[in-house]
Amino acid sequence: MADIILQKFFEIERWEKAIEKGVVKDIRKDQLIKLTSEETRIQMYRAMYNGTYEISPPHTAKIPKDNGDFRTVYVNEPIDRIVLSIANDLLFELMPEMVHKTCKSYQTGIGCGKVVLEVSNTIVSANTTDILGWKADLSKYFDSVPIRYIDEAFDRVEKKYGYSALIHVLRKYYHCDLYFDEDNQLHSAYQSLKQGCAVASWLADVLLYNLDEELSKLPGYYVRYSDDMLYIGSDYQWAMELLQRRLSEMEMSLNPKKVEYLSVNQWFKFLGFSIKGKDISLSSSRIKTFQKEVEARTIKKPKVSLDKAVHSVNRYLYKGNGEFSWATQILPVCNVQKDIDELNKFVMDCLRAVSTGKRKVGGLGYVKTKPDGCIVRGRGRNVTANRNKTGKIEGYLTIGCMRNALITSRSVYNTLVLSL
Repeated sequence: MADIILQKFFEIERWEKAIEKGVVKDIRKDQLIKLTSEETRIQMYRAMYNGTYEISPPHTAKIPKDNGDFRTVYVNEPIDRIVLSIANDLLFELMPEMVHKTCKSYQTGIGCGKVVLEVSNTIVSANTTDILGWKADLSKYFDSVPIRYIDEAFDRVEKKYGYSALIHVLRKYYHCDLYFDEDNQLHSAYQSLKQGCAVASWLADVLLYNLDEELSKLPGYYVRYSDDMLYIGSDYQWAMELLQRRLSEMEMSLNPKKVEYLSVNQWFKFLGFSIKGKDISLSSSRIKTFQKEVEARTIKKPKVSLDKAVHSVNRYLYKGNGEFSWATQILPVCNVQKDIDELNKFVMDCLRAVSTGKRKVGGLGYVKTKPDGCIVRGRGRNVTANRNKTGKIEGYLTIGCMRNALITSRSVYNTLVLSL
């Protein structure tokens, strides 16, 4: 019987697409280009078909979290990253029925911004003046899923398409507990979904299908984005009890510090944004990142000229990697004019500080109890004097201007970006 999955896996178009993504993610092109050759792919096909191909043990890396802790991620070798990336995309393509319609993560065309807008619209239409519902975060989701659920997911794929050597490769990888630490020492420990591995995205979406189905049948609104979950409706207490019970049955749990009951009149953070009814702004972590990135290009960069600072800020805010930038991800979603103005003032004050050399401009903060926004500004000793000494900043287009362009059309925005 033909191995349908393996045949699809080795279609040249998939490899070309994956290699293009790999180059964007800083995998050296000379390491990847040979993978498009027919000879290389035939050799790899034979190795997989004969059961001799193995994905190497990953290396661990520590990624800082907002709370000061670190998240362990698993980083694969360049060729393995390409293999896993193609496998991940193929699994989403072949098994759409395994991803519940309320699960929005890791899918083409569905980003955090769209989900946040949907949540905001749901809140506006909710008929309540008290508790809206809750949001919750699974405790160490990527590190805590028992291996039997991973096997069951692969079983469903093979039940539909028959045995596949590719699925066999993935099973072996997930059953192998070996990994290299940051000092390149080999260790053995169960890694569950192996966060950082591409296939972890597909697994994270499909493994909670039954839970998604149960919660979606309750009256109200439910959505999940990987390990972030939100429910809005009058049955929020029953929904929480159901969630905790089902997770316990699966040997998983919620992070008690991340369970929050949502009030109509208070900001709450979800997927990198802050929401209060129809109003949407940035989360505290995104505000902190924004400040750090702007400062790194201006007041914290020694001897930088104003022209170079403006160019660098424009690249971060508006140009990005050509397809996505800070502005294209944030500005179509955020609608609190006061907060947008506050962000823009901070950028301009940093640029003015580069011009004058007086760099005490204050920082940005987050307050969830403000009625008209959630971004606050620290007092900067040099702000007033710098504003009096400087005029228009040549070459910089304001955040408000670029937001208006994006709302008008992407082509208008792109035209302005080309002018910078």
